[in-house]
Amino acid sequence: MKRLLSIVLILVLAVSLTACGSSVSTEKTNGGGQKSVSDVLNQSSEDQPTTGFNFVYGDSSDNEVVYPELDYDAECDLTKLGSTMVYSEVSNMMTTPENYLGKTVKASGLFDVYTDVNTGNLYYACIIKDATACCANGLEFVLDGDYSYPDDYPQVNTPITIGGVFETYSEGEATYCRLKNAKMSV
Repeated sequence: MKRLLSIVLILVLAVSLTACGSSVSTEKTNGGGQKSVSDVLNQSSEDQPTTGFNFVYGDSSDNEVVYPELDYDAECDLTKLGSTMVYSEVSNMMTTPENYLGKTVKASGLFDVYTDVNTGNLYYACIIKDATACCANGLEFVLDGDYSYPDDYPQVNTPITIGGVFETYSEGEATYCRLKNAKMSV
């Protein structure tokens, strides 16, 4: 029994050490000490343009986020799930999109917008974080109707709830997932 308990404890410890985290090294800075959080954040923002997207961030808050209600009947209602389950389900949508094609999906998260620096195209997303907020997935959406950014959209990091029909689309050689004909509540 003790052996089984020891094995389970070792497995739990191993899994917790490999949980989603950062692979930031502890290289020395000019001052001879380890990198500070500010150094890492500055390095992250300097590295940003190599992704091909400009990420726009608003103010964040450590307070509990309250998401708006949206009267939208969905086959896959992610608003009823806990944060870890929502994050997992969205990850599953991205890896096996064929299982969700044509289904109506409803989710809550934080609004974000991305600009493709090569084409100038704007992409709107509902950012969904896991329970510890160390990992996040974005669920892209296209609103149903004629809207223009920034006039018809909330500020970045505003809590939103969206609902729409899950689809995939291609740009160049890449395939992406999004909610089309979406409705949004701010």
